[in-house]
Amino acid sequence: MKQARSALPRLFAGRVSMARFVAHQVIVFVTLLLVAIQLVTLVALNWAVSENARESVRKEVEVGRRIFARVMEDRTQQLTTAASVLASDFGLRQALMSSDHATIVSALNNHAARIRAAKMMLIGLDRKVLGETAAGGNGEHTLFPYPRLIEDAERKGAASAIVLIEHAPFQLVVVPVLAPVPVAWVMVAFSVDTKLAKDLGLLTGLDVSFATWVRDRGWNVAATTLPTPATRTLLGALGPPAGTTAPPVAANLLGADFQLASSVLGREDDGAVVAILQSSLRDAVARFDALRVILLVLAAFSLCATVAGSLLIARSISRPVSALAEFARRMERGDYDHGPPETRSDELGELAASFNRMRLAIAAREQQIKSMALQDALTGLPNRALFNERLQQALGIARRLAQPVSVLLIDLNRFKEVNDTLGHHVGDRLLCEVADRLRMVLERASDTPARLGGDEFAVLLPAASATMAEAAARKILLTFAAPVVVEGRQLDVSGSIGIATFPEHGDDPNVLMSRADAAMYVAKRKRLGYARYDASYDTETENHGRLSLTGELRQAIARNELVLYYQPRLDLASGEITGVEALVRWQHPERGFVPPDQFIPFAEQTGCIRDITQWVIGRAFEQGARWRAAGLALAVSINLSARDLLGPELPRRFAELLASHGASPHWFLLEITESAIVDDPVRALETVTRLHEMGFSLSIDDFGTGYSSLAQLKRLPVAELKIDKSFVMDMARDPDDMTIVRSVIDLAHNMGLSVVAEGVETDEVRELLYDMGCDYLQGYHICKPLPAEQLEGWLARGAAQHCNKGEIT
Repeated sequence: MKQARSALPRLFAGRVSMARFVAHQVIVFVTLLLVAIQLVTLVALNWAVSENARESVRKEVEVGRRIFARVMEDRTQQLTTAASVLASDFGLRQALMSSDHATIVSALNNHAARIRAAKMMLIGLDRKVLGETAAGGNGEHTLFPYPRLIEDAERKGAASAIVLIEHAPFQLVVVPVLAPVPVAWVMVAFSVDTKLAKDLGLLTGLDVSFATWVRDRGWNVAATTLPTPATRTLLGALGPPAGTTAPPVAANLLGADFQLASSVLGREDDGAVVAILQSSLRDAVARFDALRVILLVLAAFSLCATVAGSLLIARSISRPVSALAEFARRMERGDYDHGPPETRSDELGELAASFNRMRLAIAAREQQIKSMALQDALTGLPNRALFNERLQQALGIARRLAQPVSVLLIDLNRFKEVNDTLGHHVGDRLLCEVADRLRMVLERASDTPARLGGDEFAVLLPAASATMAEAAARKILLTFAAPVVVEGRQLDVSGSIGIATFPEHGDDPNVLMSRADAAMYVAKRKRLGYARYDASYDTETENHGRLSLTGELRQAIARNELVLYYQPRLDLASGEITGVEALVRWQHPERGFVPPDQFIPFAEQTGCIRDITQWVIGRAFEQGARWRAAGLALAVSINLSARDLLGPELPRRFAELLASHGASPHWFLLEITESAIVDDPVRALETVTRLHEMGFSLSIDDFGTGYSSLAQLKRLPVAELKIDKSFVMDMARDPDDMTIVRSVIDLAHNMGLSVVAEGVETDEVRELLYDMGCDYLQGYHICKPLPAEQLEGWLARGAAQHCNKGEIT
């Protein structure tokens, strides 16, 4: 690079180099000059257009103002004529002569409806109101509030004014009732509303607004043709009225230049009505947008033509430099096979030689980087990219030689707990130990162990059948059986292995890996250690649906898609509903109702179960406290998973909820599964003991399906056992199930525990459990899980009566 920098000044040493330099400078100068001229032209044109538009808008507003004044005069004349015709109506005069208040009001209402007046009044010669539309009919005569109108009518024969009635603008017309001399006065009020504003706007071609001002309330726009945002801006732009002159208006009314005219239509001591006519300069300027676009296109075209010409000239002058630039672009794309073009032996030749040395150095370093990119930095095993490459190669060879190829997909169990509790550095040591054991257990040089990411490993077994792959999986699980000691801690390593074989399970690398993943998931879910893919696993639907469902589950709580249902349980001794079990449900916006057995296992595997449990206990505590406040004494059962019991923060969370809802721990029953006890008995016992000391009652859920021993059961401070529904549902037909249920009931009672039977769906099973001395029943024979509102209605309809009759709800 030093040589390249030293060569740059010599590029301009000769006559030819100076010519190139001058040519480039001239091209740049011409381009900049063209841009400057175009900018000046556009600015001048824009100023001329704006001035022309401003003058045009000013004339339009002035013409519109005169039209508005003339239209308002014509409207006043029309309204006066209509009022005079009604004042001469015989029915109205007859009602006046009869002095019947009800008749007067009826006549006024009829006439008001005929001419679409907002209000009508009949005023006596003493200025007292004899009747008005929508009057209360109490017979009391009040003075007419606008005596000046009657005085004007006495002088002119009729009078009109725009006033405020209850802060709204109205146009009032007063005419005499002649018989043949004036015997009374009729006042007709017409609303100054949005329809009038729109009609005037169509006639004037302007935006029309009627604004009212009240001393204590300020400005209000009673009717306008403006949109709502512009109306709010208009209110902020109006200043206080000054006598009969128009109010001052701020110079930036609508956020753009405009022209306006305003006039006071009515003025009182405490109020005023103002008409404002306006037209936007922006709309007028928009008429010239097409001209602007044409000029911009021409300017852009001329500029592009100038730049294109400059490039052609520069290329013809500096062809060797362009060749070197093309070589640099090839290097940028990663093409290091060809060197720079041959040039003469001068400064450019030396620069080309430097570029060639740089090409060779970069190619060597990139080759080194590629080799590092195919290896996992932590364990030293091949990474996903290299594994996929070797899998593709192995499948190509297997197709030609008609040989099988097997892949093993390995996922470590409870690795996330190691990271969460002991730290990532311990997790990294554990991953390195797993990698070492995989290297040791694989005997053939062609076998490829790899780390795909996280705690997921894979093994490629070329020329290996499914039976050979199962044997390799057993060896891997056997070598995993020995514990790993990290920083004085003894860690148990276990994994779940999925097996897929070519061509039996697929002939494409992606399909093969997908089906190995499906088998691994089955092995993890059923705790088989390893599983070979079977077509019944339905990879395309189950795997893809499982992955998308897992991602959506993380957002279900934030989107408020989870709901709580409550299933009652019956106390056989009293025949009453004494408690309910809180069951979470997922109402997916697209999938609809998702059963718990489809998303709870995913939540437990991914760690989402803790967030779901936090949501469930929060809602259950809130509902339990609400029921107690309403006098409904129901014990609420809440399910806890294995991950919940392994977290030390669970008792603290329960204490916070009790305090925030003013609840008692005796109102709730916490249900734990046997698997939660088996996974980590010491930590589970510690958490359960703390919850028991806080006052919570504890229950063993799904008793009989796990692997807990009686010794563990004896150590746990539980109050009841729940018999799993798999034993209860068919006990009337299966003697073995009946024996198991009877034994569990006797065992629980001998240990001082109560018993709950789940899955009671027939009256026959209910009677058998009653004879065996079971304490509580739960199932569809009693009631299906219901939302809180429906459950309260069910209880109000007599739940105990339904239970005694054995109705299935």
